[in-house]
Amino acid sequence: MTVTWLPEVVQPIDGLKNAPQLNTVLLLRGAGHNLTQEIPEGTKDADLTPVQAIEHDTAEFAELLGLKLVAAQSNVEGYLINHLHAARQYGAVLFSPGAYCFSSWVLYDAVAAIKTPVIEVHMANWHSKDNNRKSLIAPVCAGVIAGCGPAGYKMALLRAKELIDERKKEVKQ
Repeated sequence: MTVTWLPEVVQPIDGLKNAPQLNTVLLLRGAGHNLTQEIPEGTKDADLTPVQAIEHDTAEFAELLGLKLVAAQSNVEGYLINHLHAARQYGAVLFSPGAYCFSSWVLYDAVAAIKTPVIEVHMANWHSKDNNRKSLIAPVCAGVIAGCGPAGYKMALLRAKELIDERKKEVKQ
């Protein structure tokens, strides 16, 4: 089990040129996620960085569900948009936009423009920090998980698996 890392820069058209990969889930992380410091409990390899440990554990869980995980991270909003557009080939997206979710209407548009289900994931419960914050992209996402730490990615994978299975049934009909 490995995580396939995508380059930071992709072309949006890639999502149309490639054959559908419904069993593949994109883990897309935004601004600041390259600095994540929380190591999940029960991580087996002490040599992993916190970010690698989260990806490793998420990919391991995805494999148990019969899914493949690919990952990308960028602090650049435009690169996140390109990854979302290219994700049209995948079964689902787990998206941790960071603080961009509070200010980026272009990320809202990017999520709304694709049919691939997007699940917004936040390790922290930002609701407890500031009552005035509201995710702009949540209304166009298939779900939102916040405040569950790294386990939130596993919860999001469970929902992604359900959505992928539903899409497969629709394709067969």
